[in-house]
Amino acid sequence: MGGKVDVYIVDVYSVDMIGKLEELTLLACIRAGEDAVPSAIYEVMMVVGQPIAGFGAVYTTLGRLAKKGLLRERSVTDAQGRERRSFSITVSGRAALNESVGASTRIAGIAWAGV
Repeated sequence: MGGKVDVYIVDVYSVDMIGKLEELTLLACIRAGEDAVPSAIYEVMMVVGQPIAGFGAVYTTLGRLAKKGLLRERSVTDAQGRERRSFSITVSGRAALNESVGASTRIAGIAWAGV
């Protein structure tokens, strides 16, 4: 006892943090590419081999991220002539994603320090 204690301060409230599902959705959107449709984004998320969330939850999350300005939403016409929603990450979305991943990494580093 009586050893040195390191104190780390991580200001996780300096920006509006995104949730884990939002983070994963943004990452999947990047992987799916520009103007990705929800089904393509969901397919990327399912590659991990286990369900992260249901399609409805991901679809709702895409709309929420677009409303926050983290994704750009637009209407595209598919090969069958149907109107579909498509999404692309914005500069703000990349910044929020970088902040979220960075905060998780910093906190994980603190948690594992000295273990």
